[in-house]
Amino acid sequence: MSRWHAFRASALIAVLLGGAFGLLRAPEQYPLPRPRAVAAFLVVGDLMLSRGVATAMARARDPLVPFSRMRSTFRSVAFAFGNLESPFAVDPGAKPSANRMVFGAPSEALSGLMDAGFRVLNLANNHTLDQRAAGLLRTTRLLDENSVQHVGAGANLQDAWEPAIVAVNGIRIGFVGASYSSLNDLGAAKNVPYVARIEDRERLQSTLTRLRGRVDFIVVTMHAGIEYTHKPDEAQIGFAHAAIDDGADLVAGAHSHWVQSFETYRGKPVFYGLGNFVFDQTWSMETMRGLALRVVLSRPAEGGRAHLEQIELIPVIIEHASTPRPALPREAREILHAAGMDNVLSTGDGPAVILPPGLH
Repeated sequence: MSRWHAFRASALIAVLLGGAFGLLRAPEQYPLPRPRAVAAFLVVGDLMLSRGVATAMARARDPLVPFSRMRSTFRSVAFAFGNLESPFAVDPGAKPSANRMVFGAPSEALSGLMDAGFRVLNLANNHTLDQRAAGLLRTTRLLDENSVQHVGAGANLQDAWEPAIVAVNGIRIGFVGASYSSLNDLGAAKNVPYVARIEDRERLQSTLTRLRGRVDFIVVTMHAGIEYTHKPDEAQIGFAHAAIDDGADLVAGAHSHWVQSFETYRGKPVFYGLGNFVFDQTWSMETMRGLALRVVLSRPAEGGRAHLEQIELIPVIIEHASTPRPALPREAREILHAAGMDNVLSTGDGPAVILPPGLH
């Protein structure tokens, strides 16, 4: 090396070292950039912990079994949210109902939900009162005692419309739930004083208006639609649009037992039906498929309101009449194709929707 090149190299090293020592001597002169705040959470469809799922837990002597094959997904988020399709049984020692359409989950199933990180559950659905009002109140009490929030149903309509709020890294996320029905009667019974209903647009609007100023992001869930179909009905579409008009940032549906279509409305995502997540309907491929959403919010380092950064779609396959697992790439393509979501990446000016790895 020539003297000139050696000198240049030595000078460069000296400058670098000098800069490093300068940082060590006076760090306040070189502030590190502040990282943005991030909150990631999971949204899933129907959770039914009675009937065949209860049998699977009893057989394994392990209430964590239904969530065991999604553990890495649950661990990748701060918390999870879903629709609890089965209230907890009024009498924990009673035998299951002879009517297989009346659900009552064993109390120990709650530990599986807690281990998976469910911090909010929607209770507004057509099985809310399968264990009568006493079962609903026992369910809310068990959840309250274990710090699991709930929306959509309660001791009265004021409780049913009360939102839940979860804070992650300073980002506050609000949840509201409503159902097309209060009983398993196709919505026939009206004025049931325990369950928030999708046709109650006045309460929806007032709830979201009050919530908007308290949180960064609002998720509204609806238990509605026609079972075993891929397309939403007019009631679903009307409720979803009304929720976004009133301030919701994401609408996710349940009840169809099949994955339903997706749209953006006013730049906000609407997933009309996430299908089953933990369920025992093994009589068709569609009822053994579901869709989970990994929602990522972020707030800029300089502050301000948090915004939706991305939604990752995670198709799932339900095995052993109880246990979802992430779908393989081919299976995931089939799930999204059947629901008409081949073009989910082309959402115009809406938020980013990320397909699972391996999909094209």
